[in-house]
Amino acid sequence: MFTRKLAFWTCLIAMLAADLVTKAWASANVEPLGDRIQPVIPGFLAWKWALNQGAAFSMFDGHVAFLAIVAAVVLGAVFVYMYKAEPRRWVFALALGLVASGAIGNLTDRIILGHVRDFIFFDFDLPLWGQHEVFGFAFELPRRWPVFNVADIAIMLGVGILLVQSFRPQPKAKGKDKTADTSRETGTPGEQTNMESPAGTQQPEPQEAAAGAEQR
Repeated sequence: MFTRKLAFWTCLIAMLAADLVTKAWASANVEPLGDRIQPVIPGFLAWKWALNQGAAFSMFDGHVAFLAIVAAVVLGAVFVYMYKAEPRRWVFALALGLVASGAIGNLTDRIILGHVRDFIFFDFDLPLWGQHEVFGFAFELPRRWPVFNVADIAIMLGVGILLVQSFRPQPKAKGKDKTADTSRETGTPGEQTNMESPAGTQQPEPQEAAAGAEQR
């Protein structure tokens, strides 16, 4: 049976292995290129070597120790959520496995090398790049998507699945439905007192019972 634990560990091990193997390949084949870009699909995808001291997609660059602590906290929370999840929520566990694999992959680089190895590059300009201002707030969108790796892909996929899962209604517990059905069948104590007496007999009215007692 495909349970949450099987989904979690299968995804974590497979994606972590893919991340570490591709980083080792990139160190041997892409790093020697230096700053040069090696096209894979011209105008769309290329290899480009980059050393990232930040988080996914080069965010928080230079805060290595802080990001290592954050990654450790996130991993702890992921494992807690996985073991508390219901056995049938294997999609939820799959998403947690993706997040955990990406966090472990990049954390391994930070601890051993002091930086994260990135090598995947989208070789085209992003739409709406440049300076913008909204409600008096000025900001700039990058011209190119930052260089990334397989661990970043796993984290983004996992977070995306978790967001979709958060908007889906959770099924009601079967135990609560059975309790409600039982209460409807048995009725409330007040309803039971109004039921007719067995054997087709009818209970006498209080005034008739009192008059019969006086005649006797």
